[in-house]
Amino acid sequence: MSSNIQKKEFTKSQNKEVIINTKNIGKEFNGVWVLNDINFDLKKGEIHSIVGENGAGKSTFIKILSGVHRPSSGELQFKNKKVNFENVKDSKNIGLRTVHQEINLVPFFNVVENIFTGTEFEKKFMGLNVLDKRKMRKKAKEVLDMLGASIDINKYVHQLDASSQRIVQISKVLVHEPDVVIFDEPTTALGEDKRDKLLKIISDLKEKDIGIIFVSHDLDEIMQISDRITVFRDGYKIDTLDKEEASSDEIIQKMIGNKSFGNFKRVCKVNLAEKGPKFQVENLKTDKLKNINFKVKECEILGIAGVMGAGKTEIAKAIFGLDEVQQGKFKINGEKYTPNPYKSVKKGLALVPEERQEEGLIPNMMVKENITLAYLDKWAKNGIINFKSELNITKELIDKLKIKTEGPKQGVKFLSGGNQQKVVLGRWLSSDFSVGIFDEVTKGIDVKAKEDIYNEINDMANNGKGIIFLSSYLPELMSISDRIIAIRNGKIIDEFIPNEAKQEDIMKAMLGGDDS
Repeated sequence: MSSNIQKKEFTKSQNKEVIINTKNIGKEFNGVWVLNDINFDLKKGEIHSIVGENGAGKSTFIKILSGVHRPSSGELQFKNKKVNFENVKDSKNIGLRTVHQEINLVPFFNVVENIFTGTEFEKKFMGLNVLDKRKMRKKAKEVLDMLGASIDINKYVHQLDASSQRIVQISKVLVHEPDVVIFDEPTTALGEDKRDKLLKIISDLKEKDIGIIFVSHDLDEIMQISDRITVFRDGYKIDTLDKEEASSDEIIQKMIGNKSFGNFKRVCKVNLAEKGPKFQVENLKTDKLKNINFKVKECEILGIAGVMGAGKTEIAKAIFGLDEVQQGKFKINGEKYTPNPYKSVKKGLALVPEERQEEGLIPNMMVKENITLAYLDKWAKNGIINFKSELNITKELIDKLKIKTEGPKQGVKFLSGGNQQKVVLGRWLSSDFSVGIFDEVTKGIDVKAKEDIYNEINDMANNGKGIIFLSSYLPELMSISDRIIAIRNGKIIDEFIPNEAKQEDIMKAMLGGDDS
């Protein structure tokens, strides 16, 4: 009975007016085409979801629709009229709004002030334009009531939980009565109950005839909320599926295709069964993580697979001491330690963080200063740096890692992304460490730099180090790992041996989407 109702509702949405239509949209950056011939449409009162691995082109496409990027080829139509967005303001003016993954609110403004920041209502008072606070309060209350949200509009945003902040962010969009709303990973960092509530709010917006583009890595969400699902892979649109006819297995297969990573393949030169643990974590718990347990052996590369928001970066930060740990036991080389960055380095941990610009480098410093930063006591005596030694080790690492630079004294901000990442890697090779934590170490760098980094990490493992390699890109994990742990929603879901596992099974563990 219910499936018949769903089919009737879907048929009704099929006949609705097309709001957005893209024809052969493409985007090129510096000679590289990251989007190719994308044909996509969105109807009134429909949720059209977009799925794909990191790097598939989803974000670039959304940025074109939002006016952040201009397409390099193709045509964008809004209500059957060709449009050219010069900027985000143009897309907003025409009736298209985006709810971004990052919650971008002003903590010490109240709910009303946040909803209307930059778009305040005004009225005339004694010939002057003044804020119409009564009108803004009334409109904010109307939108929150429409969403079924009981939020005190006088509260400061920093006093609200993540779910309520997300609702404020959605309200900020809906007060402008848009025709189209793009939701980009809106449920990231929400608990299950808050997630279900938000998904219902988004579903209910269909009844207002709003067209919704929904981007998510979570297949359970996609299957729950969508009318149609479009799959992106490597900058191409692979297919568009009706939800009633789609399965999680089919979507996963279309997402990953038959990919492998170049010619690189990890060759472990020792028998890992004979090796003891280099690093252990037991019952790790944080705000995001729940009961995380794993070991890394000497000479082993442990891959941790997870999509954005799954918790893999939180694992890296927790065990290094950058995030607060609520519970957990840690051992490195059999010795207990309490995570904090200073102790972690002393005990033999190394971290290459996901965001090299914000967390891995000091852009205004030279290559040599960035390389020797972690082990300054090795290059200094009585607080004075031995510049000759610092220069020599930097030259050695530039040669070893094939860093393309004018020399040790060049500003690191002038290097390419791949060479900057090699500098971060070189920092830890300037001395010695026992366990390396590499979080999205190849993100945003070219193929040759990736291959160089894979080979270096492979050598580290073969020389006795334990490696924790965290990535959302499954082909590279299959190529470099001895074991893979899949994580989702802050929990370890399953463990795999790459030579014995299917990519589809690992992807399903990462994304969810049980069709049973």
